[in-house]
Amino acid sequence: MKQRREIVFIYDVRDSNPNGDPDDENRPRMDENDYNIVTDLRLKRTIRDYWLTRETENNKVLIRRVVKSDEGENKGNVLSMKELIKQELEIGVVKGDTRELIRKSLPEKFIDVRSFGVVGTVKDANVALTGPVQFSIARSMNKPNINSFTISSTIASEEGKGQGSIGEFHVLDYSLIKFHGIACEHNAKEVGFTEDDLKYVYDGLWNGTKRINTRSKTNHLPRLLLSVASKENDFQIGDLDKGFVLENELNLKGSEDARVNISGFLERIKKFSDQIDFIEIKEDRGLTFTDGKESSNSLKDFLSDFALEDI
Repeated sequence: MKQRREIVFIYDVRDSNPNGDPDDENRPRMDENDYNIVTDLRLKRTIRDYWLTRETENNKVLIRRVVKSDEGENKGNVLSMKELIKQELEIGVVKGDTRELIRKSLPEKFIDVRSFGVVGTVKDANVALTGPVQFSIARSMNKPNINSFTISSTIASEEGKGQGSIGEFHVLDYSLIKFHGIACEHNAKEVGFTEDDLKYVYDGLWNGTKRINTRSKTNHLPRLLLSVASKENDFQIGDLDKGFVLENELNLKGSEDARVNISGFLERIKKFSDQIDFIEIKEDRGLTFTDGKESSNSLKDFLSDFALEDI
């Protein structure tokens, strides 16, 4: 991948908990201003979980939950990063420079390492690879409400108890969430990240979000995936996500009511239009976009001055 990308990804959740906080009884993460927070680690987990269903020889997923199957006191424990790397690369069997083996072999074999990087230590060999694709922490564009429910189980939580357990279940009524990301061409060169790999990331973002189907994370839908490709190395517009602002963020109940003002985004890309090669886009037409004058459920209607490519 030779061209830097600036990525905006918007999705929404309804009656769901997009990223629970284990330090707060797994309630949805919120900031001091009552906006919903979703970490980049949660987004990468979504992508990895989707990739796990589509693994090939050179597009495997390293960071995943693997339980030890050997006999003994460690049976049933989850493999550590060190153990995953040793298992996958057969460290201990292969002779030579362990550090160089890890740096070369992990990106070649694992799509999540090529995309997001990895930090690992095996046999006193410390390896840190910075992946080209990184996302900032996301915040919701609206202020959602947290709804809490008491739930009970018909199965006892511990052996010897004669009745089920009672707990609480926390969800957001509706949250429209906005991520900003960068795909850096310099880091791509270091790990061999290609344009095809980038498309794999896009696929994981879009379809991985749609595929989430646990009890706490139902009703996830991608709304917009936008990527701006720069003509020159090192050029970056910056703050593209800040150009997408809800006009009616209070008491928003669903995407059908959302009006996203994109005047700030259009101003930024027009200002630097001579530095933009093309814009990649995928949308579900579930949001209404406006520049303050015209409105449309397709962002493409405002981008006629740019070369567009479908994701």
